Amino acid sequence: MTDHAVNAAAEKSALILIEYVNDWLAPTGGINGQFQDREQFDLAVANSKEVLEEARRRNMDVIHVTVRFEPTYKVLGEGKYGLRKMMLDYRSFLGEQADFFPGFEPQDGEFVVSERPGGSSAFAGTTLDSYLRNNRIFDIYVMGFALRQCVESTVRNAHDLGYHTNVIYDASAAFTREQQTSFLSDIAPFYANALTTRELLTQA
Repeated sequence: MTDHAVNAAAEKSALILIEYVNDWLAPTGGINGQFQDREQFDLAVANSKEVLEEARRRNMDVIHVTVRFEPTYKVLGEGKYGLRKMMLDYRSFLGEQADFFPGFEPQDGEFVVSERPGGSSAFAGTTLDSYLRNNRIFDIYVMGFALRQCVESTVRNAHDLGYHTNVIYDASAAFTREQQTSFLSDIAPFYANALTTRELLTQA
């Protein structure tokens, strides 16, 4: 396949990056220390850089999913349980912690999803579904942090909305190796095509 044909095919696919922000990636990030499997985390960051570079080379749509709260967290309500409570407890996604980590900043023309009201899925309460459908994009590739939380929620949601969903699991990090293994055996077969960074880079 020629480069022109590859680029033409890629125009209808999108790479979705989940929360490449300081809270997750910076050593001083409030959530960063929760990754027990540091080898998996470091590999995910390195692979993500390669995937992002390749997506831009192929002229894929690149979509950055983030979240930023104001200090009172009013959008979360009382946040009694689950991730809503954890974000309150950890004081997540405030100020510089919510800034994009160096090397993963959006470029001109890349779509940013930032209006999430505390949901773990990139589709929950956002314009992501409208953006993809209005641009006739149904093949999506998802990667980011953390694999068993926001990435998984996004993948499940995408499947139910009818997207051809791929998850680049070694460019995503779970908190433990067991969580990654469980995702690959128990979750991915039902909701997505799981592939590695190498497999993506060598796709025609």
